[in-house]
Amino acid sequence: MKLILAVVRPFKLDEIVTALEQIDGFPGMTVIDSEGFGQRLRTSAYDALDPFKPNMRIEVVASDEMVESIIFAIKQNAHTGKKGDGLISVLPVDLVALI
Repeated sequence: MKLILAVVRPFKLDEIVTALEQIDGFPGMTVIDSEGFGQRLRTSAYDALDPFKPNMRIEVVASDEMVESIIFAIKQNAHTGKKGDGLISVLPVDLVALI
C-alpha cells in the first residue's frame, strides 16, 4: 500500500477528481485546504508580505498496482505549464485500519 500526496492548484481540483473517479477501483481520497510556497519568485509587494499561496492537498491510500494510474491522472489534469503547478509524493503505508 502507498500514500499518494499531491499538492495542486485549487482551480484544477474538479478536473483531477473527475479523472480519478474514472479509474476502476479508485479507493477514494481526502482533500485538505493548504498553503505553502516552493521557489519563491516575488512578483509584487504582496508576495513579499505573504509568500504563502493557497493550494489543495489530495491524499489517497491505494494498492501498489494503482499508484501509477493515479499519478498519471493527477499529472495530466493538474498541469498548467506554469511554475508552481504542484508536487506529488508517494510514501509507503505499513497499516490501514478502519475505525
